[in-house]
Amino acid sequence: MSIFRRAEGCDRRSVIGRPVGPERRAFRFASLLLGLVSAVAGVAAEEPDRPSIDIGWTKNAPEIDGELDTGEWADAAHVDGLTQALPDPGEQATQHTEVWIMTDEDHLYLAARMWDSNPDEIVANAMSRDANLRLEDRFSFTIDPFLDRQNGYFFQVNPNAVRRDFLLEGGSGEPSWDGRWYAKTSRDAKGWTVEIAIPYATINFAPDANVWGFNMARGIRRRDEIDRWSDPVRERFVIAMGRAGNLVGMKGIRQGLGLRMIPAATFLRVDDNEDPPIGEGISRRHYTKFDPSFDVFYKATPSMTTALTVNTDFGETEVDERRVNLSRFALFFPEKRDFFLQDALIFDFGDLGRNGRPFFSRRIGLNEEGEPVGILAGAKATGRVGNVKIGVLDVVLDERGRSDQQNLLVARAATNFGESAIGAILTNGDPEANGDNTVVGLDFLYRDSNFRDNKSFSASAWAQGSFNDPDHGPTADLSAVDGGGYAFGGAMSYPNDKHNWKISGRVFDRDFDPALGFANRVGIREYKADYRRRWRPDLASVQTADMSVIALLVTEQGRQIETGAFTWRLLDLRSPIDDGIRVSFKHRYEAVDEPFENFNVPVGRYHFDEIQLRLNASLNRRVGGEFHLGYGSFYDGIRTRTRSDFTFRLSKHFQTGVIYGFDNLRLPGGDENIHVLQARLGLFFNADLSWVTLIQFDSVSDTLAINSRFRWIIEDGREVFLVLNQGFDTRDDVVAQRTAPLAKLQWTFRF
Repeated sequence: MSIFRRAEGCDRRSVIGRPVGPERRAFRFASLLLGLVSAVAGVAAEEPDRPSIDIGWTKNAPEIDGELDTGEWADAAHVDGLTQALPDPGEQATQHTEVWIMTDEDHLYLAARMWDSNPDEIVANAMSRDANLRLEDRFSFTIDPFLDRQNGYFFQVNPNAVRRDFLLEGGSGEPSWDGRWYAKTSRDAKGWTVEIAIPYATINFAPDANVWGFNMARGIRRRDEIDRWSDPVRERFVIAMGRAGNLVGMKGIRQGLGLRMIPAATFLRVDDNEDPPIGEGISRRHYTKFDPSFDVFYKATPSMTTALTVNTDFGETEVDERRVNLSRFALFFPEKRDFFLQDALIFDFGDLGRNGRPFFSRRIGLNEEGEPVGILAGAKATGRVGNVKIGVLDVVLDERGRSDQQNLLVARAATNFGESAIGAILTNGDPEANGDNTVVGLDFLYRDSNFRDNKSFSASAWAQGSFNDPDHGPTADLSAVDGGGYAFGGAMSYPNDKHNWKISGRVFDRDFDPALGFANRVGIREYKADYRRRWRPDLASVQTADMSVIALLVTEQGRQIETGAFTWRLLDLRSPIDDGIRVSFKHRYEAVDEPFENFNVPVGRYHFDEIQLRLNASLNRRVGGEFHLGYGSFYDGIRTRTRSDFTFRLSKHFQTGVIYGFDNLRLPGGDENIHVLQARLGLFFNADLSWVTLIQFDSVSDTLAINSRFRWIIEDGREVFLVLNQGFDTRDDVVAQRTAPLAKLQWTFRF
């Protein structure tokens, strides 16, 4: 028996429940939450004390080579020592750190000397751009060029000169953003050193501002120590801009003309051995294509960036991780394309997470299988005017079977006050139909990083309306919603170290349909609460001990319960180097009123339980990773599942990893064994030159896919990609389906 069909990557919606009447009091919940937030705001603490430093100015730019040459940093401001934030807040750091900061009008320069009494214990394994450096020794810093205490940029470097960066917007981070900046490191018998240069053309800033928000931190992996300049507490991270210090003396910097032109050329060969659809011939299966493309970025002001892309190609983008959908709702895959990631967080709305997003950029230029479709041109403007952040995106799609070219528009604006913001969003267009779809929304985000005894508190409220006018012609989508729908909700959270809780409530009308967003479950009311208690025992082998509960209740709009879930994490222990064990119990209730689309579960009411075990072995070792085991009932059957994720590191230049997932489903309609395999082989010649091959297989589709990707970062914005995508059908024998080698060169010119 095969109970599955291929899971679709980003379906717009999955309608659950029965039609209900109009909701006359749709905004009562949001109004109540706003009142509660106002009451809480009244007891907020005073403005916190912040450290401050005057930046040094120089006429002689340092050579960024990772070596602190004599006199090179003589004009810089000097910070001598950081303070522990973890594991002993407020205590003196166990290792000494010195930092130098200066500017020459065009660049921000930093140098840091990380002294270390045991340099052989420095952890430095990662070698690829944007690798997760949390498990490494590292130096990090954040800047808030608008001094709005909630937005900015994060930069991080490990001893191998691997760079990681992301945008900060209202407490969230976008790690896929890549800015242009430079970093070099060196190591010796007394520690390691980093030198960094950031062109002001890379970032947006207020040109007349003399003070920026600024913070910096050092991570010492072997004892999970974090030393920080400002706000050395457990409850927050270095990205908490509300508690950053002040960098004074920034007035007078410049970013030149602020123009970047990026021509690119892509050569693609496709050999597709699958049987073509009726009416398509051999020319659709075997072809060679040369695709030039052109991107332009222009900073109309230092705080506003405009962008234009023509004949856009994203063939070099990393492929999605393969997953098998065991739910009745569409899976969510993150955005990875550079054009859409530029200032992407400006378009974030309402602290929503996944379901109910009014805008999800993967709806543009990708079909339901995640494969690219034509984008003729796109334009974007993002930035700030005063204390208002603005984002406008307009994209024109290729016709591809439509009656005309499709124009898609997204507009977002929000004004900041303190750490909080209130904003609006508008989307217009439907990438899958010829009809019109419009979504409008309002949101309010409240944050206080100085709430009652130096803790953090946040709350949100939002409301959306969608309006559909579908095409009624011969090519119409008969399942499209005709008319309007609404959604609203809110949340409050207390995200602190000892006690961490969040409560939320959301309502999605049955006819809510954000065509440019992501809504995989509508016609529901959703209530969720979670609480985690953390202890820090005085034990060398245990850094933290957690216990937590998570409760979820989903009803249809008529208030009949559709989903109920309760998860109790009985035990969650972590060591300083990230060894760990977690034991959990989960009970779930599901009311199935319609058969599942992707596998066979009969209509009925189901209670099922599962016990889960997770073991972690620190990635600081040559072999590390994690193992998951789950066993319990599953709808009207039994489910046993395992997942292994292990990394093997022969050296920092040669690393491989294997992820293997196995599900055994024993259902009345038949048993199913599901295998998902992912193998990754990485060769890292240095921090800017890599060759990574990813092999993926799943037993549901019976396909094997290989993505081999060579990347040479000559410098940020000037890159060479060589990519091979190869697919195989493994149902009866291993047969090549699709071969698609690609070469791409992109070269940035800056003025």
